[in-house]
Amino acid sequence: MKENKFRLEVAGIKKEVTLQVEYKRLMFYGGAKSSSHNNTFSNAANSVNKDYSTKAEVIKVNKGGQSIVDKINSETENTIQSIDFFTHGNEKQLLFKPDSDGNYQELYLDDDDEQKEGELEFWDYILGADSDENENGADIGEIDCKVFTKTAKIEIHGCNTGSITDENKGINFASTFSKNLYNAGKTKSVVVGHVTYANPNAHTTLSGSDYRHGGRRIYHNGKELFFTRKEGRITGADINKYLK
Repeated sequence: MKENKFRLEVAGIKKEVTLQVEYKRLMFYGGAKSSSHNNTFSNAANSVNKDYSTKAEVIKVNKGGQSIVDKINSETENTIQSIDFFTHGNEKQLLFKPDSDGNYQELYLDDDDEQKEGELEFWDYILGADSDENENGADIGEIDCKVFTKTAKIEIHGCNTGSITDENKGINFASTFSKNLYNAGKTKSVVVGHVTYANPNAHTTLSGSDYRHGGRRIYHNGKELFFTRKEGRITGADINKYLK
């Protein structure tokens, strides 16, 4: 809970009004074919949630990227302080098992990839169909970034979402998400992504399943803000050192 002060003028009378704003944390986990992987994601989410004084709402992913976008966009403007994703991923998408019809339902970097790899028919894609045919897939451009606070932190605990390859030329899922946030006026927001495969048990100072170790890139406005191999939580103080 945070107090925001506003100056109002009614009938020539000026008054300062204090409103209570409740900030939210969200966690999305699961969406893998393997139940053991989903259990690991759940355990890792619990480990992170223990570090938050304001506990996160923990959501199991059952219907792919579109359900994630719908949940985020349902929140009030300027209220989401953080989101943690515990899923499989790569530099272009968060990966989820196919839906009941066998269609991909990832959360993609952009709409082009969503339509190409989703359920849009091949010739529709080649001929330039302009409708969103990938019903359960989505892309991060569909997220209304106005729902985030100015200092939001998004951390992706799966593999390679912050990786740089010759093919992607430094543009990846984490960097693109951070650019979208900045363009929406969230000028002190960052996105954290792993630079390699993420192993929940390769840490040395943490307990249980936890992905907060190994190489992680922190992105701000589409560019690398800093790189860390620190184990555990990347704090607001850590981030502010570089934002300054």
